Amino acid sequence: MTAIDAPVAAGEDSRAARRADLVALLTVAIWGVSFTFNKRALDEIEVAAFMCVRYLGMVALAWAVLLVRRAAGRPIGIVRADLPRLALAGILGYSIFIVLSTVGLARTTAFSTALLVGTAPLFAALLLWMLRLETIARRQVGGMLVAFAGVLVFLADKMLARLSDAGLGDLLCLTGALFFAAYSIASKPLGARYAVPVMIAHTSTIGSIPVILATLPAALAHDWTRVSAPAWASLAWTILVPVYFAWTLWGWVIARNGVVRASLFMFLVPVAGALASRLLYGETFHALKLGGAALILAGLAVARRAGAARRGEAPTPRASRDGVT
Repeated sequence: MTAIDAPVAAGEDSRAARRADLVALLTVAIWGVSFTFNKRALDEIEVAAFMCVRYLGMVALAWAVLLVRRAAGRPIGIVRADLPRLALAGILGYSIFIVLSTVGLARTTAFSTALLVGTAPLFAALLLWMLRLETIARRQVGGMLVAFAGVLVFLADKMLARLSDAGLGDLLCLTGALFFAAYSIASKPLGARYAVPVMIAHTSTIGSIPVILATLPAALAHDWTRVSAPAWASLAWTILVPVYFAWTLWGWVIARNGVVRASLFMFLVPVAGALASRLLYGETFHALKLGGAALILAGLAVARRAGAARRGEAPTPRASRDGVT
């Protein structure tokens, strides 16, 4: 049994929680870097054609993994009663969030996208409070606000430079952050019942169908012979790494540490995006950026300590996570 398949233990110890934190850190680093790669592909590929190929590749990969699981004797089925929640998660995450963030990215900068998607923890906390699904300590809220302030400071120069140009792309990315938070909440119970690859295959398939149908004409009409090798590589990256691999890791983290604790790491997405820009495009950093990064890390530390202090919350229900026969 792999780490992805391991069952959630009641009263998970601190070492396991820290391990999940490290996986969350890796996941948000992948997402932060990916905005730069996605933007590179969108410079040459029309957004609808880009999404069609991305979704087709994502679904094909998800089911290839399930075929390997079945060949290894692992169940890949689902309970019919879970179909509504699987559909909800698929629509929120794949039909709406990825579409909004991709279309938004095509109309704004990678930095703006990373910043606005990084507001997902605030939306998650608000939704959880409204739905009374998870308790949120005051110190956690304080840590979130400090971390979000750090994001604003970190990208202050980019925000000010684009203040007069803030428009549809930024609004789409901000709205996308709300739907990503909703996806994280909707998918958490599924992560307790199924192995994450099983959940991802079904939710991504459900969410991809309307997107593929809507974008297929654009993909067929696009002149793919004019797409450069770097753009193809960026497209391949978006299919394999940030969508399938990272979303699989994210489902695993949420099942273990909960939505609030996991979502805190979303504040690091803009930082990872800025670092990628520095490495790939030579962007320079100054004291304001370093101060913003320090605030983000401080806010995360405060919120994590507050979460650890109240971990007497009810554990995630224990259930088979190898899938259901």
